[in-house]
Amino acid sequence: MRTRRKIMIDDRTRGGLALIIDVLLPGTRTLPSGRAVGAHLDLLDQVVEADPRLGPFVSSVGDLAAASQTCTFADIERWAGEDLERVVFALQSAYYMSPQVRSALGYPGQGRRPIALATPEEVCSDELVAPVVARGAVYVPTPL
Repeated sequence: MRTRRKIMIDDRTRGGLALIIDVLLPGTRTLPSGRAVGAHLDLLDQVVEADPRLGPFVSSVGDLAAASQTCTFADIERWAGEDLERVVFALQSAYYMSPQVRSALGYPGQGRRPIALATPEEVCSDELVAPVVARGAVYVPTPL
């Protein structure tokens, strides 16, 4: 049995991450906000556990947001610098892992779907094979 590593993000930093999530994932008429689903809590821990390299980036930006106590997207860009994509990726990943978000999107989750049950459009469609057709024949002539 695999033991889970303890993720070390303190409450102050999580508060800063909540401010960032309020900017990045404010929610819509049909989707809950990132704060409402706790994307800065256990879900984020799961993301960092899956890719520990994201932890320092997320914590650093969360600390800066906590110190500022306010947050705009320009602030997030400034705080994260070249690591902005990593920070946004981690927080969005946590958000989309939420059962409430998946339900709101109508995503049933991963499951077994044997190819025999696929519709003809799922097996092959013009859109699916278009890149291969556009590329043309690819082969390596064999020596004689």
